[in-house]
Order: sequence, then C-alpha cells, then structure tokens
Amino acid sequence: MIASCVGYHSRSQIINANGSNKNINIRLRVKTIELKEVVVQGKDRNRQLNYELFLKNFIGRTMNSPMCKIENPKDLIIYRTSNDSNLIAYSKKPLIIENSGLGYKIIYDLKNFNHNLKTKHLRFSGDYYFQDIAIGKRQYYKVHRNRLIAYYGSRMHFLRALFADLLAQENFLMINTKRDSATNYWITADTLTVQKFRHSQNADSITLFHDRPIEIKYSDNHPELFPLPHVYRPGTYTSRIYFADTVSIYRNGFYPEYFGLSWGGNMSFDRIAELLPYDFIPKPPKN
Repeated sequence: MIASCVGYHSRSQIINANGSNKNINIRLRVKTIELKEVVVQGKDRNRQLNYELFLKNFIGRTMNSPMCKIENPKDLIIYRTSNDSNLIAYSKKPLIIENSGLGYKIIYDLKNFNHNLKTKHLRFSGDYYFQDIAIGKRQYYKVHRNRLIAYYGSRMHFLRALFADLLAQENFLMINTKRDSATNYWITADTLTVQKFRHSQNADSITLFHDRPIEIKYSDNHPELFPLPHVYRPGTYTSRIYFADTVSIYRNGFYPEYFGLSWGGNMSFDRIAELLPYDFIPKPPKN
C-alpha cells in the first residue's frame, strides 16, 4: 500500500490481507526542496540534453519506449554533478507517464535517480501506481499481447518463478559463477537451485542472499504472441543478478529492498516502458 500527497514524501507499507479488519496509521514527512537546486535547474542550458539522456535510461530503449510520454516534465529536477560524472534527477511532484503500448498511465513518485556517466551504472527508485487507459476492443488485443511480451522473461516473471520454485517450468535456468584466477573475471560454473541461497521462507516471502553473481538464462517459447511467423525469433536471453544484502522476495515478484539487487544483461533493460503492475496475471491472448 502506498500513501502519497503533494509536498510530502510518499510512504509504502506491506499489508498482509488475511481477511481481518486492521487499523493502519500513516504519517507522512514533509518534502523539502532546496531553493538553490531549483534555481540552478532554471538556468541550466543543457537541460534538454540531460532530459533526453534521462529518458533513455529511465523510460528505456525497448519496443514500448517510443509509446511512453511524460506529461509533466517540468516537475522533474535534473542536473549533472560538478565533476560531470553523474546525472541526478528527482521529481517535485509525481511524474505522470502515459504508456500507450501497454495501456497504462503510471503515476511515479521518483525519489532518486543516479546515472554514472563513466561506469554506466544506473540506480533509481520511487513509489508508483497504475491507471488503465481507456482503449477500444480492437486495440485491447494488441495491448494485451504487448503486456505478455513485456512479462515473459522479465524480472517480475523470474522472481515469481523463483518464489514458487518453478524456474524450470517457466524456462529459467540459474548458473553459479566463480572467479577466473587468470583474468579475475566472473565465469560460469555449476547450475544453481534456490535452496542453495535461500535463507528463510514463510507464506508471504522468501529471504535470499548469495555471495557471488548468479547468471540467469531464459529460453523464450511463446510464438503465439507474434501473429506473423517471420517476426518471432526464438532465443535464449542471459542476465545476471548481484546481491548487495539479503533480499525479501514476495509472491507477486515485489521486493522492498530497492538496492539489495543489481541487474545486468537482458533484465537490466526492464525500465518504465516495460513496467507492469504487481497484480498483473498473464493470460493467453485471444484471437
């Protein structure tokens, strides 16, 4: 559950809905914005260049990216650090993002965004919720297919399969890594099961940690999502995850520790353009 109000920091809280009545007390902190930063942004002649770079990394560069539009870009504070090594951004008000490709409007309260221009390392986080865009019946089928294409092989798909211990059934394979003594690079080793790095589990979540990167391979097997045979290209996609700390994974694919996991490879391209709500349930497309 997310509570938000303009001028205050939003707050998210995990609620276990077990059928009983609950009283939930929420206190929001006032959001203060330093006047100095606002003035700097108003005089920033490079804002357009910074904004375009922000879009490429925040929205992403995938099939759905061109169909995403931020309706209130003026509420975005964006600048580079004095040494020109980092692009920093946050929003004064929640960003309103229309994704016509997936049929959603996303209200995203961007708390922080940091893109290292030298290492290309990216971190951003925020609270968000979805609204369905009104679309016609004919357009719905296309939007539904786009949602399924975005889901299969995604981080959400992987984490849900990980929670349910259904990796093989969902066409995922996890491989352990080890240091190559000659190059000092991480190389693949033996296959890995969730039991080897699961610390605890209950009905709602599992807690995971691994002291080395894990390679993930996903084999796409959904040609039904591509009505034209020449469009579908079966393939295996490779990703990596890195644990900075223990991470709790929930049944719907949510994990509250934003920076507990780092993503590399194919799954690192999952940005706002591919974002799906946590109550999304994949259903076969109708012809």
